[in-house]
Amino acid sequence: MEVPPKPVVRRFAAWGFENESLRPSAQLLEWLRTVVGSGEPVPRVAPGSMAVINPADLPPLPAPTSTAAMDRLQHSRGQGLPDILRLRFGSSVHPPDAVCRPGTAAEVESVLRACDRHGVRVIPWGGGTSVTGGVNVPPGLGPTISLDLERLSGLEGLDERSHLATLGAGTMGPAVEAALAPHGFTLGHFPQSWELSTVGGWIVTRSSGQESLGYGRIEDLMAGVRVVAPAGRLDLLPLPGSAAGPELRAMVTGSEGRLGVVTSATLRVRPLPERKVVQAAFVRSWEDGLETVRELVQSGVPLTMIRLSDPAETRVALAIGLASSRWSPVVQRYLRARRIGDDACLLLYGTDGPRETIGSILSCARSVCRRHHGVIVGSGPGRHWLADRFRHPYMRDGLLDEGYATDTFETAAVWSGVEELRGAVSAAVAGALDPWGEATALLCHVSHPYRDGTSLYFTFFYRTTGDCDENVARWAAVKRSAMEAIVGAGGTISHHHGVGAWHAPWLEAEIGALGRALIADAARRMDPRGILNPQVLLDPTDRLEA
Repeated sequence: MEVPPKPVVRRFAAWGFENESLRPSAQLLEWLRTVVGSGEPVPRVAPGSMAVINPADLPPLPAPTSTAAMDRLQHSRGQGLPDILRLRFGSSVHPPDAVCRPGTAAEVESVLRACDRHGVRVIPWGGGTSVTGGVNVPPGLGPTISLDLERLSGLEGLDERSHLATLGAGTMGPAVEAALAPHGFTLGHFPQSWELSTVGGWIVTRSSGQESLGYGRIEDLMAGVRVVAPAGRLDLLPLPGSAAGPELRAMVTGSEGRLGVVTSATLRVRPLPERKVVQAAFVRSWEDGLETVRELVQSGVPLTMIRLSDPAETRVALAIGLASSRWSPVVQRYLRARRIGDDACLLLYGTDGPRETIGSILSCARSVCRRHHGVIVGSGPGRHWLADRFRHPYMRDGLLDEGYATDTFETAAVWSGVEELRGAVSAAVAGALDPWGEATALLCHVSHPYRDGTSLYFTFFYRTTGDCDENVARWAAVKRSAMEAIVGAGGTISHHHGVGAWHAPWLEAEIGALGRALIADAARRMDPRGILNPQVLLDPTDRLEA
């Protein structure tokens, strides 16, 4: 059944929506020129000028299906830096043969049965925000459809007494909160991709929101889930606790489409907080900052978020991140007066809830900060961060226009291994582009702390050239160097972005050969012919430059 695609409202070969952008400031560009040199702007090839191969013949599918060229192009790649580079250059773009949009779990089941019978590969698509190659169509995969779940959206049920909400897998972040707010609830799950990512995508990549310290990761929020696979349905009831064998919900989280397609989930929600406050402090060094974060978490101060920037990220934040805030000049003068030097680190900490309790919580946090030589600067920087936190990804596209590439990766380790891990990654990234005689700039922050350890989130920059393959090769060199350093230092290969295709070569290093085999056995049971997302999670092929 051929239907026209929906009107395109998202930017092509870029993050976000057509009417939104975020240009890099003059201060940031000057910093980049100083650290890595001047780059060559990355062109934008008009999608209409791209040569799109004709789709393969597909069997009739029992759900609305589009083979329009632009629709297929929009579903060819995710949002990783290589994806954006390939799409902007119009190089090595392999669209699916069709985009299928089922509207019910029964339609998903029928589509999977049809594809299973005819050997058609299926790549589930939520918001298409994967930064690990998780929704990409590799060349030579054979007849392939993108299974877009946007019609499986909305609030399906709400148990107000139990604080449980059932939502369609294709429900995007803003729609989740919009559906819950009239009932006085929030999910509290706010990844940076919140504007475009979906409930199903969060589950299958083990997403972690910016306020995970207070609300938990998606595996903590998911009470029940429905998964549809070629072998049938897996319905896991929302139960507060169970000892009925191994926890199958844990198997679904992080499955990335290999075990089946999540069609709906029951999530644990909370009453909307009366107030949300984020405050800022500066500590004299990264070491002081880590000790501050560790004590805040291990002493049980009920914060919802903590973010600690290393000295390099702090300098960039002061130069450009807070420059549009009226607080920035005040903060910098105050720090100079308090003799806070170049090794200073910015610490953001926040909480929400009833007004009468927020004050005491923040007072406890400030006391811990001061014990570690922290200088409190109030709520101004925090308000600015809250206002801009979902806009930061837009800057990547503006930087490409100026000749600079930027990307991120993340990991986590126990507290006793954090410094070794950060040092190993920093050294590896610093030398990753030596074969080209190029430099990289690296920033780091902590944003998801735990009682036993913390995440580390890295942002790197390098200058671009006019050659697509060389730009991607440079990115791949940094990525490989970082992953090898992470594995060598005992960190996780992914804290919250998932494995996808690009991290798959290192999965066995983290979970072992037997662990990988257990996942593969489960995938074969759910999907005997291997039609579901076969390029992710278990495929050790190095696809970093694809």
